[in-house]
Amino acid sequence: MIINALITEYNPFHNGHIYHIESSNELTNPDVTIAIMSGQFTQRGEIAITDKFTRAAEVIKHVDLVVELPLYHAISFADDFGAGAVQIADKLQASHIIFGSESGSIATLSHALNMLDEDETDARIKSYMQDGYTYARAVSEALGEDVLSANNILGLSYMKAIKQYAPHITPLTIKRSGNAFNDPALSDKKFSSATSIRNAILSGDAERARKFMPGELLDNIARPTDNNALFAILKIIILTHDADSLRKIYTMEGGLEHRLLSHIRVATSYDEFLHAVKTKRYTRTRLNRLMMYILFNITKDKFAAYEIPHAVRALAMNKVGQNYLQKIKNDVTIATNVNRQNAHYFAPEIMATDIYNTVTGVDKNDFNTPVIIRD
Repeated sequence: MIINALITEYNPFHNGHIYHIESSNELTNPDVTIAIMSGQFTQRGEIAITDKFTRAAEVIKHVDLVVELPLYHAISFADDFGAGAVQIADKLQASHIIFGSESGSIATLSHALNMLDEDETDARIKSYMQDGYTYARAVSEALGEDVLSANNILGLSYMKAIKQYAPHITPLTIKRSGNAFNDPALSDKKFSSATSIRNAILSGDAERARKFMPGELLDNIARPTDNNALFAILKIIILTHDADSLRKIYTMEGGLEHRLLSHIRVATSYDEFLHAVKTKRYTRTRLNRLMMYILFNITKDKFAAYEIPHAVRALAMNKVGQNYLQKIKNDVTIATNVNRQNAHYFAPEIMATDIYNTVTGVDKNDFNTPVIIRD
């Protein structure tokens, strides 16, 4: 069987994502298409603009199965994000992982990946990062090639994870169409970036974004929210810490805990706080992720001990997806509903949904929202 796995955030789901799904289908003519999707928080360390259940209900119109990427991977760096997604794809017996990239060439990405495996390249990347470069910029400088775009970096991470965890999976890539991955402004073309669509919605200009995404999904965004909504919770949490306890949080380093404690006392908003803390070395995205680790109390010890859950959480499926899960049910544990018996597998995701609901007013939690089944 040909089983396509698409590693996604869909924040929000838009026409470019539909193009990716349709192009993937054309590439392999799959028996089943699976979307492995981030939940309530995303890889850039941001609260999702639409809850995972609303997104899954729209996405299942275009794929056969939607499953959730565990929180620890969903909010982490590219390599951790990719490792979690590939392990989920492997559990679901995917034959292909198909992703978008600026290069549109597996050969180009494979060449870059081979260079990344060299000790000398790794040392150069670490040196650049110590000088304050982001990971993406450090990789590009170390390779001397244009792999800087976020999609290329994620593609490299997927291929690295496939090599490590699931070498039997075939990676394929589709060249991105439209404006750049993180372009903040809406495009004048057919597709626009998720970043530009989020910016339009959050700034009260949602109607301009309508042509780039399913209109029904736009209408279902109950209360567009960004990380500023988390500030009161984060301020309380940080103020309960001292420097020693903050130092235990995953990715906290270089005395950053002292900067946090110093600035949190006087900051009046999330944006103001991060602007005060931000340095050349600590970029906005890196600090966003750090705020997620603080919010969910993910310490260095917890992250080191973390393993991908035994069970996979299904958010939505159609008849093809249902039949496929029935076929592989003896090889993988699939949770279609969260209950007392299986909740321990999904404790971080349940907490994420509860916090998400607290700041957005959404009332769909992991216990009262069954798997979406589309006829």
